[in-house]
This record gives sequence, structure tokens and C-alpha cells, in this order.
Amino acid sequence: MSMPPPPPQSHDPYAAVPAATPDAPDGSPAPAAWPPQAPPPPPARGRRIGLVLGIVAGAVALLTAGVAAFVVLRGDSGTAYPDAEYRLTLPPKLLDGAYELERDHSDASDGAFTRDAERALGGRGVEAAVATYTPVNGGGQLSISGLYGRFKDPDGARDTMLERAAGAEGTELAVPPRDFRPSGSDTAVTCQLLARKDLGARTVYPQCAWNDGNTGVLVLVVDPAVAGEDPDDVDLEASAELTLRVRDEMRRPIR
Repeated sequence: MSMPPPPPQSHDPYAAVPAATPDAPDGSPAPAAWPPQAPPPPPARGRRIGLVLGIVAGAVALLTAGVAAFVVLRGDSGTAYPDAEYRLTLPPKLLDGAYELERDHSDASDGAFTRDAERALGGRGVEAAVATYTPVNGGGQLSISGLYGRFKDPDGARDTMLERAAGAEGTELAVPPRDFRPSGSDTAVTCQLLARKDLGARTVYPQCAWNDGNTGVLVLVVDPAVAGEDPDDVDLEASAELTLRVRDEMRRPIR
């Protein structure tokens, strides 16, 4: 199933991963739309699933619109920057092969994405790892909005990423953030449930994030089986465990 680009979520160009654009007539890749453009109406057939996928196809809100406020409140703390020991990779497949890489968006913003991340999230030497993955079997999507470098306030960076995602235009916070630390984990994962209402259909999707001082990622999973559930029935703890599996497969030591 082809997936339409996401609707615009904010005037902040870092509120969403840029949508894919067709190649130029000469075959060369065209620049990504920036900021994202509104999608065409979904087809009548499979409208609900098409709508769910269109909501977040390639789009995860990442950075704050109130960059200056965040820098004043968090970025000037006296905490030292950690050493850079880990980086992020984008494997061709994730979650033991259940998802395959659809598109790597990491270079789409021509460096502006990471520059603003350094200011907004109190980071240094920040690089992006941003991609969309699709299931090998079945419908849905997994969106990765990741940064790696040196973050001196990991908890603040993680919370801000989630806060701005929940504040994106047209998005409702259905279940507020909850912290999880599954057995054996060396870092906390925070998850929330977001909702959107389009064409009369309300859909929900879990979103989780971690930041361990070197790597920080927003993981958003669109699952048609979950999209229509009552928010109280969505298992956020299972989403946290899935996010840690993503972390295990993406995070690699710097040699």
C-alpha cells in the first residue's frame, strides 16, 4: 500500500519528518518537501487504514516550538556533557526482521534539523537518524526520529520531545506520558498515547522515547489493529518493551 505524505503539524520545520517527494524527470532525487505538504484525500477503499497511515506516514513531531524557553530552562544547567560513546544506526531491518527500511530521511533537512536539536535539547555534536519502516507482513508503519551526540540533560530532552509531539497541530494527548523501566533495562522509556480525528474517524497510536545521554529517539508505531482501540485498552508497557528492542538494534558503540 502506498502511503500519502503527512499533514502539516506545525509551522516549525522540525515538528515533522519531511515527506517523500517524487524523483525529478532526469531520475535524480528531488528535494524533500519542507515543511510537509497536506496529503491528498485518502481513497474510499480501505479509508480507515489509509487514513491511519496517512496521519503519521513519515511524520513524528520531534522538537519544540519554544526553543528559546527550553534553552533557558534546561540548556544552561551546570551538568557536564557526557562522553560520546554510542551512536545510532538505521539497520535495513528492525525488530528481528519484522520491519524493513522504507526511507532514510536523516539528511533531508540539510543540517538545520541537527543544529536546532543542539539548541533545543542541550546537545553537542548532534547527528540525525530519521527513518520510516514498514512491516514485512501486514499493514502499518514504524517511524524513527532519532538523534545522537552528547546531551547533558537526557531526561529533559526526552520529555521535551514527547511534549512537542503531543502538542502538534491536530493531535490530542489521549494518555499522558508514563515512565517504564522494564527488567534488565539500563535506561527509562517514557510512553504516551496520541490521537487524531480525521474525516470523523478517531485513531490512536502509541509513541515512546528514550534519551541516555548519547542517543535519543522517538518511536511511533502505527498498527491498524490498535488504531481503533479505546485508549484505556492500549498496552503502553508493551510499547516500552518494543522501544527497548529498537534501541538494542539501533544503538552501537563508537569505535
